[in-house]
Amino acid sequence: MNADPRAQEPGRLADLAALGDVDPPPNLVARVMTRVSSEPRLPSLWQWLLRPFVIEVRISPLVLIGMALALGAAFVYVGATLR
Repeated sequence: MNADPRAQEPGRLADLAALGDVDPPPNLVARVMTRVSSEPRLPSLWQWLLRPFVIEVRISPLVLIGMALALGAAFVYVGATLR
């Protein structure tokens, strides 16, 4: 038994069902279709795994000198502790 009296009215469901028969504007359809066709496809997993990658490390000369001094100090420390 339906408790809503408005659902019993004749034609109410037909009116609501007619709202679904609305065509979208043609310019909207054209815009969406051109966007879909112009977007690049997602690569497959295999293509994604095989893509090249670049690792770029930028070191200034001062950092390079500091790293060399620290490495030298580490070698001296290890050499002194092994005796």
